[in-house]
Amino acid sequence: MGLDMYLLSYPKIEGMTLYEIQRASGHLDTHESEQDEVYHMIKDYIKNFQELGRSWRSLQTEVAYWRKTNHIHHWFVENVQNGKDDMGMYEVSKDNITELFGLCEQILTLNDRPDEILPTWGGPFFGRYYYDDFYYSEVERTKSILADLLERFNFDTHYLIYHANW
Repeated sequence: MGLDMYLLSYPKIEGMTLYEIQRASGHLDTHESEQDEVYHMIKDYIKNFQELGRSWRSLQTEVAYWRKTNHIHHWFVENVQNGKDDMGMYEVSKDNITELFGLCEQILTLNDRPDEILPTWGGPFFGRYYYDDFYYSEVERTKSILADLLERFNFDTHYLIYHANW
C-alpha cells in the first residue's frame, strides 16, 4: 500500500477524444476481434510491451513513476487537479511541466523554504513528511524526469496524463 504516481502518455488520434482513446486502450482485444471502426483508427498506435515474463498491448505508455513522493503529488493535486485528490486521470500541459521543473530547480539551487515551495502533504500511506535526504533526492529525480520530458516529449502528438492511487 502507498502512494503510487504516474505520468502516462497517450497518442493524439484524429477524430477521437482523450476519453475515447483511453477507453479504446482498455478494450483492444474486442476492437481487434470485431475489426470495427475504432480498431482501424487506433491500430497504428498500439504498442507491445513485455516485462518480467508478462506481455501486453496498449495505447498507454508509462513515462514516469514515483512512490510515496507526497510533495510532488501535492503539487499535481493543487495545480493540475484543481485541488481534487480523487485518483482520477488529469491532462498535464507543457506549461505545468515547465512550472514544476522551475520549482524543483529553485529548491535545489536555494535549498531554502522547501516547505513553502513544494510542501509535503499527508495522506494514507503517503510516505515521509520531513525535508530530509529523501525529499531532496526526489526533487532532484523529478527535476531530471521533467528536463527529459521538456526535451523529448511531443505535446503536439501526445497527451500527458497524471494519475495517482493508493
